Amino acid sequence: MNKFKRDLDEFVGELPRFKEPLKRKILSDMRKEERPVNRFAALKYAAVMMLLLIVATTFLVLNLNGNDTDLAVPATTPEELPMLTDPDTVEEVEIFTEYTAPQEVFDYKYDGMDLGSGDYYQYPLLIDPSAYQEKEPARGDVIVYEAEFFDGKSRTIGRIVALPGETVEVKDGQLYIDDQKLDTFYGRAHRRGLNSDEIYSGGIEEILSQSIEAFTLGTEEVYVTGDDWFRSQQLVIEVDEIQAEVLGYYVE
Repeated sequence: MNKFKRDLDEFVGELPRFKEPLKRKILSDMRKEERPVNRFAALKYAAVMMLLLIVATTFLVLNLNGNDTDLAVPATTPEELPMLTDPDTVEEVEIFTEYTAPQEVFDYKYDGMDLGSGDYYQYPLLIDPSAYQEKEPARGDVIVYEAEFFDGKSRTIGRIVALPGETVEVKDGQLYIDDQKLDTFYGRAHRRGLNSDEIYSGGIEEILSQSIEAFTLGTEEVYVTGDDWFRSQQLVIEVDEIQAEVLGYYVE
């Protein structure tokens, strides 16, 4: 350092134009230029900027969602809708060999409930006219009611698939209750146990793949259908139109 000062003095002569304060400033500036770059500080700065960018992006996304902004989320497909099941209802028809009043025998000889095994018309049926005096109708119940046919009104049977106040919709033969797929053996249109994917006959296929726009039942209404949609009706009836519950076969 001393040599540098001597050289500097010789360069500027005996009467130097640079005073001591100016020398110190020049030496200080030279030291600053010789300092190495602080790479850690640069990385730290970049990390802070990245964190701020992430926070800002998250804030924007949350606010857009909170304002119900359409972010082009794909629509829910029928397969993704929640399922409605009925574990209490079985497909097999129960058999009775005796009964007591007020139960009675109903000789029903029609295939509107046939799932492929001659269901509900192989034998006379045992019904209970007093069943709904002590309980409410339930999904899956097979009931007796009166319906209009080409030759007039007569008693028939069908299954309750929707209850009072529920919203019913049919899409390609599949029942939906309150936007839930009815995932049961009676939740889809059938012809003797076969659905539209398994039947290729024009007229039948149209019935089994039909769609019905959503409608809501009244507080005293149920939706009833036969298990064989091709051979039965699908209709809304009043709860007080239910004449009896079907318990099963009566076999002597």
